[in-house]
Amino acid sequence: MQTAGRKIKKFRELRNFTQGYMAERLGISQSNYARIESEDISLSEDRLLKIAEILDTDKESILGFDERYVFNINNAQNSNNGIVHQYQISPEIKQLYEDKIKLLEERIKDLQDKLTKNH
Repeated sequence: MQTAGRKIKKFRELRNFTQGYMAERLGISQSNYARIESEDISLSEDRLLKIAEILDTDKESILGFDERYVFNINNAQNSNNGIVHQYQISPEIKQLYEDKIKLLEERIKDLQDKLTKNH
């Protein structure tokens, strides 16, 4: 079972927040914040509420957090309420890009040939 500090750490990482950012928002040093995540110091109710606020969640969500559930839902889900957008390029647009790439490759070859002839 995960400890509160580890759950806070996972929440923070999911938000892409650094320990330094969290510490700054809490008005403490980064090393003291790290001690919260490693549970070297006790976590008061008020501090947990402030951390939840910074992480845009509530204390119950932090304390009930189970990373196995989050990461096993679907690794491809994103933060848009679990909606995964899959885009397909039309065959016409794909052909345009392929043609453009071919032209650029030919241009590169021509320029390389010119350089070779001049040396």
